[in-house]
Amino acid sequence: MHRSLSLLATACVLAACSPQGAPDNALPVQAPIPVGDARPADTRTAPTGAPADTRLTIYSGDYEALAGIERAAPGMPGYALVERPLLYNLTAGSNAISATSVPPAMDVEAATLRPLGSNVTIEGQRFIAPLTGTQDVLGKAIGQRVSVEHTSGGAKQTDSGTLLSASDGLTLALADGRIKVIGKYDNFSIIDNTNLLPQQAALQWTVHAEQAGEARFLLNYPMGGMAWRAEYLATLADGEDCALALEGAALVANRSGVTFADARLSLVAGEPQRVQKQAPALRGRAESAYLAADATSGPMPTRRTSGEYHAYDLPTASRIANGAIERVPLFPRRPMIACERGYLVDASAPEWQPPQPMLEPDFRGATGQIPVTAAVSLHNSEAAGLGQPLPAGRVRVFDGSEFLGESELGHTAAGAEIRLEVGAAFDLSAERESTAFRLDRAGRTITESFEITLRNAKPTATTIRVVEPLPRWTDWEITASSVPAEKTDARHAEFRVPVPAGGEARLTYTVRYRWAQDVIP
Repeated sequence: MHRSLSLLATACVLAACSPQGAPDNALPVQAPIPVGDARPADTRTAPTGAPADTRLTIYSGDYEALAGIERAAPGMPGYALVERPLLYNLTAGSNAISATSVPPAMDVEAATLRPLGSNVTIEGQRFIAPLTGTQDVLGKAIGQRVSVEHTSGGAKQTDSGTLLSASDGLTLALADGRIKVIGKYDNFSIIDNTNLLPQQAALQWTVHAEQAGEARFLLNYPMGGMAWRAEYLATLADGEDCALALEGAALVANRSGVTFADARLSLVAGEPQRVQKQAPALRGRAESAYLAADATSGPMPTRRTSGEYHAYDLPTASRIANGAIERVPLFPRRPMIACERGYLVDASAPEWQPPQPMLEPDFRGATGQIPVTAAVSLHNSEAAGLGQPLPAGRVRVFDGSEFLGESELGHTAAGAEIRLEVGAAFDLSAERESTAFRLDRAGRTITESFEITLRNAKPTATTIRVVEPLPRWTDWEITASSVPAEKTDARHAEFRVPVPAGGEARLTYTVRYRWAQDVIP
């Protein structure tokens, strides 16, 4: 068995592949090609009308899956679009140019370079992958002259030759014609290694310029490794009328392997459909992650429509550091939004539409003790003090300085109802029982009855909203109830039950399901 390269040996190999001052633009070509300056010039010196900053468009979704990842790699969660300006000094004719600092999570197949002038054409593009480990170095070194230090008979010695194989020890072709197999070695280096091993990932192009001079390009590519979600703070005001203040920010996670400095940032609230590739297992906590300071003042993003989604364009350039979670504001604080405080009982059944009527008696939702949840409801309208699309995220709710709880908010359009469930109500309880079940196969009906007992230990009377699941089939009706029922959708009915202070109330109802003759349960 051979010994893996030490970190020192690997560093020596990498140092040998890129001599100090050598341009990072070598291409495997058949004939010499004049090489342009491969170092992008400072884009801040670009003439008027030319792009001056990298544009970074990040889509929501995958935030939770991405935030705990430590190592960047192709196929990772998250989605972003990058538009990066590049400037090169070209010679007349063919030139070899390259761009480094490309993220490992980049979709290489979709990367495109577009010249901004008419006198330059793109002739070819290739991606240079970074080294993935010791075996990758050995594989690329086969056929090259190498020097191997090893121990033989208790003494150190060095052999040099052409590396023939690295599968079971190192096999060298020595200068005197001998073939030598070294089973264990201490150090390894490549003797002649001009641009053999890349120090980092890079995109390379062959371009043709009609005349010498500066040429500007736009590099566009999609990538994984970046995602965002909204973070809201809702604070209930004192007083008998329910009102709250709402603040919104965006949390941007960067696990792409690259820091974006001075990027023009757009955050899109939407998840476009993508053709997913198999992703490697990359879970683990990123120790370098941090949360930037709260950003609630200063210029706010501009909201616009982006296709089927909503986008937020930040007014100033941002630095999105690799391994970090950056916090940026989404909209100005809304100081007074009308709301309604209440309590909710939800027996919760599987959110699944059955293909036929469900006849099993136990397909009825939860029974026994059920928690009563405190909730804050509001209408997302201008009349209520809001009236804007809200990206998906977490809402933290406070009653003054007292923490009530957290609630998940999905993408919410203007005009929609919002219900924030913040935690269990200590002084309220509920118990749900099934009291009757009758199946009539000949008549194609199921009749089912329930009783929900609500108890209130508070010193004041309250009203509890009871949301009942009706999961057996889509054709149903409430045939009897002690409190009027409201059909909220195809699978739920709602009851508002007054409960006296220090007392209890009982809700009873009966539901009948029917199915057509051609439906087979």
